[in-house]
Amino acid sequence: MKFSRYVLYWCIDQNVPILNYNLAVKYCSRFNQIPTTGPDVRIAFPIDISLIREAIFNEYNDWYVVEKLVPTGSTVLLNKISGYPDEADEVIVNGEVIGHRWFDPTRWLWRFRPTLHGVARMVRDEFGYYAKVDLPKLTRMYEIHRDRIVKAELPEEKGKIVALETINGKWRGIARLVRGKRLLVIKAWRKVEPLYVESRSSIKTIIEVNNEVLENYENEAIRFLKKMKSKYLSKKFVVSYSGGKDSLVALDLSVKGIGEVDVLFNDTGLELPETLINVFEVVNKYGLKLHLAKAEVNFFKIVKLLGPPSRDYRYCCKIIKLAPICKALKRISNLGTVSITGQRRWESFTRAKIARVSSSRWIADTVVLAPINDWTNLHVWLYILKYNLPYNRAYEKGFDRIGCWLCPACELAEFDLIRRFYPNLWKWWQEYLESYVKENQLPNIWLSYGLWRWRRKYPGDLVRFLDKERKVSVSNIISKVPKCLDVKVEYRDGKFYIKYKTLMKISYERFLELVKILDKNYLISDGKIIIKEQSIIDLSNNQVICRSNVECLNILKVIARSIYCTFCQLCSEWCKTNAITINDDLRINKDACKECLICNNVCPVAEYLVVRSDVFKKIEESVKSALQS
Repeated sequence: MKFSRYVLYWCIDQNVPILNYNLAVKYCSRFNQIPTTGPDVRIAFPIDISLIREAIFNEYNDWYVVEKLVPTGSTVLLNKISGYPDEADEVIVNGEVIGHRWFDPTRWLWRFRPTLHGVARMVRDEFGYYAKVDLPKLTRMYEIHRDRIVKAELPEEKGKIVALETINGKWRGIARLVRGKRLLVIKAWRKVEPLYVESRSSIKTIIEVNNEVLENYENEAIRFLKKMKSKYLSKKFVVSYSGGKDSLVALDLSVKGIGEVDVLFNDTGLELPETLINVFEVVNKYGLKLHLAKAEVNFFKIVKLLGPPSRDYRYCCKIIKLAPICKALKRISNLGTVSITGQRRWESFTRAKIARVSSSRWIADTVVLAPINDWTNLHVWLYILKYNLPYNRAYEKGFDRIGCWLCPACELAEFDLIRRFYPNLWKWWQEYLESYVKENQLPNIWLSYGLWRWRRKYPGDLVRFLDKERKVSVSNIISKVPKCLDVKVEYRDGKFYIKYKTLMKISYERFLELVKILDKNYLISDGKIIIKEQSIIDLSNNQVICRSNVECLNILKVIARSIYCTFCQLCSEWCKTNAITINDDLRINKDACKECLICNNVCPVAEYLVVRSDVFKKIEESVKSALQS
C-alpha cells in the first residue's frame, strides 16, 4: 500500500514550516510547498544539526562548506527516507531540501549527498565539489568527459559526488567522479533557484504560527477519547506509556479527555536510563497510578537459548513485552481494558494499516485506541514543546525512536549512538555477537554490518551496497546461521514424513505434558507417541509421521516448545480454562484442557520457529513435488 500524501508548506516571510495550506494562505504573503519524499518530518535537535554538519564535513573536509549549506541558527527539519544501506534523512534547511544525510555502514559515520537546492547553492556560489559543463542538458547515466568540463572543483577520491550545472544555466544535477576524472551523471533536473531565506525563526514562532492547527488536532483527539469513554464504560482505561514522544502526547490528551487514567509501563530490561527516569517524571507530574510490567525471564538468558533476534525473528517482542503486559492488564481489570497508545499511521506501512480503534491481536479482552493516529512527527513535537511536556531526554542525544536499545529494527546509525553514549551496554552486546560468530563460524561481515538483524532475506539496498562497495555477495550468509529447528519433509502415500534437527535436546517430560493439548489420550508404543491414532512421533529418531499438514505444524510447535520454552507465561495468560501452570516447569491439567490450541498459537517459540520459518513452505513443496512426480 502507499501512504496518502501529507503536504508540508514553508512560510518564507517568517521562515517556519506550516502544517496546512489554509494556514499558509492566512498568515503568509509568500510560501512554498516543501517537496519532501515522505510524510513524517520532524524538528532537528541541536545534536541532529551537529551530526548533519559533521556529515557535510566528512564529505568536503571544509567548515566553510558546512556553514554555507547549514548556516548557524537555521531552522532545520529531518525526514526519514529509504534508498540507502542504513539510516538516511532528507535535510530541510530554511524551507529547502538541501540534501540527504546517510549513515555509511562501512565507515560507521554520517555522510552527505546534495540534492536540488543544495546543488543550486553549490554551483551558484562555487563551493564544495562542483562542475560547470558545456552540454545543452544533463541526462542520467551520461558520462561527461574532461573536455566538456568548463569550470570545476573536483575531489581526489573516485566515487565522490559532484554538483553539476550546464553553462546555459538550464540544467542541474549530481554526478559521481569516475575513472580519468570523468563525471557520471546520476540525477538531473531543470534549474530551480534557491530561496536564500535570511531571516531566523524560533520554536516559539513555529508554534504560534501553527497554533490553530495544533488546537484543532488536540480538540478532535479529546472528543474522540470522550466518545470512547462513553462507549466502553465497563472497561478500565490505561495509557500504555513507552517513554516515547507519541505515548507522552497520548497520555496528555487522555488526561484532558478522560480525566484520571492509569499508566502502564513495561520494563523490558533493555530500556535506556533516560527512559526509566522519564516514566517516573511523567507519572509524578500527572499524579497518576503507575502499573509496572516486567518480563518473567531475562533477555540475556533468552538470547543464549534462541540466538540473536532479527526483524523477521523478533521473538523478544512477545516474550519481554507482550507476555508481561498481558499479565499486568489482567491484574488491572478482569472485565477487560482499553489501552490508549501513541500509534501513528505515518510511522510505517504496517501501522498505516491499523485502525484507530481495534481489538488487540495479542492481548485478550483489550481494545486499542490511537488518538493521535493522524498526527505527523511535526504535530507531535510542536504539541510537546507548546505545553512544555516532560519528554525523554534521550531524544536530545539523537535518538528518533525510544524503545529497546538493541532492537533489530534499529539501524546501525542508532547503534552508533548507543556505542557513543552507553559504551557499557554496547560492549555486552558486541561481546555476545563476537562469541556467536566464533562459535558458529560466521564471516565477520555478518557482525560488522549488523546482518544478524535479518534471518530470511537481506534488504535490497544493503545487498547492492555491499556488492558494489565491498565486492561481497551476502546471499549465502543467511544459510550459514544456525536454525533452532530445521526440517526436511517428504510426502508419499498420503503421509508427511518429517525429519527435524534442533540445537538442543528435547525435554521428554515437558513434551509429555504439552502433547496433552493435541490428544489427552495419546498412546506410547515402542517408545513412539501416537496422536489421534494416526500421527506418530519418534523423539529418539527426530521423526514425525502424520496425514494432515495442520497436524504436522501443531506437532512441530509442541516439539519446539518442549525444547526452547522460555517460561514467558504467555500461554498460561491466554488459557481460558487455567489448564496451564508454570512454576519450576510447565504443567498441563488434562481435565481442564479443552484442546483449543490457543496456547500453541500464541507461544512466541512456536510462532517464530515454526509458523514464521520455512516449515510450512517445505510442507507445501513436498506435496507439490509428489504430485508432479
